[in-house]
Amino acid sequence: MLVPALRLMRSQMKLIADPGRLREIARKVDALASPERGVCSEQFIAGQAPAVWVDPPRVRQDRIVLYLHGGAFVAETPKFHGALVARICGEADARGLMPSYRLAPEHRYPAALDDCLSAYRWLLSQGHAANRIVVAGDSAGGNLTLALLLRARDEGLPLPACAVALSPVADLTFSGDSIRRNDGVDDMFSAELMDALVPVYLADRDLRTHPHVSPLFGDFAGLPPLLLIAGSTELLLDDSVRVAQRCPGARLMVWHGMPHVFPGFEFLREAREAVHRIGGFMQECLAEAAAPRSAPALQAAPSTLEQDAAPLPTPALPAPLSAGAWLYLALGIGSGLLSLSLLTVGPGPALLWKNPLLWAAAAAAVAFMLVESRSVGRRVLPWCLVATLALGAGCGLSLFLFLRSLRATVGGADTVGWRRALSQ
Repeated sequence: MLVPALRLMRSQMKLIADPGRLREIARKVDALASPERGVCSEQFIAGQAPAVWVDPPRVRQDRIVLYLHGGAFVAETPKFHGALVARICGEADARGLMPSYRLAPEHRYPAALDDCLSAYRWLLSQGHAANRIVVAGDSAGGNLTLALLLRARDEGLPLPACAVALSPVADLTFSGDSIRRNDGVDDMFSAELMDALVPVYLADRDLRTHPHVSPLFGDFAGLPPLLLIAGSTELLLDDSVRVAQRCPGARLMVWHGMPHVFPGFEFLREAREAVHRIGGFMQECLAEAAAPRSAPALQAAPSTLEQDAAPLPTPALPAPLSAGAWLYLALGIGSGLLSLSLLTVGPGPALLWKNPLLWAAAAAAVAFMLVESRSVGRRVLPWCLVATLALGAGCGLSLFLFLRSLRATVGGADTVGWRRALSQ
């Protein structure tokens, strides 16, 4: 049920040029979110921005997760993100602080980053040690997380113990190959919508390559440990991959078949596992930052983290087929064999050609495949249409759904990747 909801959201993202309507939709979606039980929240001003404390029960008060919410820089969903922050903080044994930074286009760059950095400065001024603070964020908030690290270092501020970025927008030039490779596979975004975000967030388009706008182009030397999490079908996957390859203290976790910011969907088993790993990473880094270490240990740490950030498998590499893909393949073969047997036995051909229900089913299947053609690619769509016309709607539609599942597994439409997946 998640996929249709995400595709509806993808269609609504066309409203990026009309932030008022997009915010209204975000408010309606956010109203459906359920708060975590036992979590206390308190609204106040952190630096120059409104903020909310998120306090799960029985967490340590000396650890802080500064969480920067996503929303394409134009919207916010406080209930949805508040619940996510509560789950992360519960795993990290820490309090959460979520600022409500100024939104574009009324307040373009650097307003949002200014507010987030102001909240970080406010935490330091309140006596919270930097090595007891974690900065985290998702999507646009992931962008702000990375930009905050770069700017805090550039301005000489003490850096947090670590940072976590979920599906970050790290490159506003949108030059990553996954923008094209996963177009039609990503259930939340389409490639044609990406560039529309730029004038909403930036008054000057030439700022797209500034490190505080597109952190991918920054110098990551001296930054604290970083955890990046993304789904294999995301348009923005390569933003995380490239940051991990450039940042010596980074770890990258790619979840197969998961959508944008999937840890926010608590009902998914993968989301719960991801939140558990996020909390474990935060606890590990907070403990290491607080413990005194000898000089040799300090020299050894970067090389260990560099190994984690070495070239990693991307969704273009084959992965085991899902149970659904095998089911579609079996249905396609079975229905195709059935149609062949009917076409070669007695009066079967005449009965098939004269059956209006079969023609209606074929027409419906063809219409569906044409509407969803981007999810399999133009190269293989004709084969699905031929199978529908020659062997019936059941065979053609099953083949289409199998190929769509296969493309999600491989992460692209290249023939080599498809052959490798089939060979498994």
